[in-house]
Parts: sequence; structure tokens; C-alpha cells
Amino acid sequence: MDTPELSPAEARVLASLFEKSITTPNYYPMTVNAIMAASNQKSSRFPVMSLSEGEVGKALNTLAELRFCSREDLGSRVPKWRQNFKHRLLLKDHSAALLAMLMLRGAQTRSELRSRAETLRGPTTSEQLDEAVEFLADRSQPLIVTLPRQPGQKEARLAHTLCGEPDVTEVAAPAPARSSTSRDELLARIESLEARVQALESGD
Repeated sequence: MDTPELSPAEARVLASLFEKSITTPNYYPMTVNAIMAASNQKSSRFPVMSLSEGEVGKALNTLAELRFCSREDLGSRVPKWRQNFKHRLLLKDHSAALLAMLMLRGAQTRSELRSRAETLRGPTTSEQLDEAVEFLADRSQPLIVTLPRQPGQKEARLAHTLCGEPDVTEVAAPAPARSSTSRDELLARIESLEARVQALESGD
């Protein structure tokens, strides 16, 4: 199966749709405004984006053409969108969680991926992590690659290939200090609430 190459905006929109379908199922499927808010979150995203409503709409239309998502108009004044991420790429839960997290937060080490992807039903053991990574890397068209370890890095990082070959020198997202964990969690909650408000105002 050929895997189409996505733009960074398309990858972010798709991964955000997938994430919210799991973390906030009561507000899924999602309106364009809600997807825009999720894509532009300042926490749990790297790089941080500022996609416009038009850019998100364009990304969704392209993703629909590629069968990564679909639009629903029934029972709502505002069109809503569903993702087809796992089925389109023939992924299982663990591998889908890892790939989506790489699309949301850029290149990451295995330990970072394991801890962060748990919220998306990702692997919880080292064995499950290794199995999911191998599944993604050993396909005829690998969906992830291991980047060469850069000076000063203790671990090699993994990166997704849905936007083409990743930049080997890509700057990693800075690891949050322990003292900032609660702040990051609070920001994520605030942004999630803002997305819900936008969804309600749009006709959810």
C-alpha cells in the first residue's frame, strides 16, 4: 500500500483529530474551529503552529481526498469531521498512538514516546513499545525512522516519515522541568476547555 506524503499542516490536523477522538470523545466528531484549536495548542505540540481556519479546512479537504478523514453534515448546523487514521494506514492501537505522538510533538526518544503515548492507548511495557516501533519501521514504506544521535544526546530519537524524510538535525522539543509539569497539565486542560467552548459555539 502506497502511503501518501502529507504536509506538516495535514499531519498536525490528522494527529489532532486522532488525539481528541480518544481524549475527548464527547466532543467528537469535531468542527473546523475545534480542530484548529487542537492543532494550535501551545502545550503538547512541537513545533507550535498557528494554522488559520482556511488552512485547517484545506488540510481537511486534502485528507478527505486521501481517505484519512471524512466529513459529516447530518444532524448538525456545522459540518463535523471524523478521522480514519488507523484503518487508512492499517495500524493497531499501540502503533497508531506512537505515530500520532510523533506527528504532534516531533522527534522523540523511546522513553519519551512511551510515557506520552499512554494517553492515546499506547504501549505500557518495553516489550509492547519495541513491538510497535518494529511494526512501524519494518514496513515496505517505513512510517518511522531512527535519527542519528546528535552530540549531547543520550538517546537516539525516532521520527515519522509521513511528511517525507525527516531532518536529521531537527531540534528536539525541550524536556519540561519537573516543576513545570503541573503548569503544562493546567495549560492542556485550559486549551481542551477552550476547544470544547468553540465546538459548542459552532453548533456541537
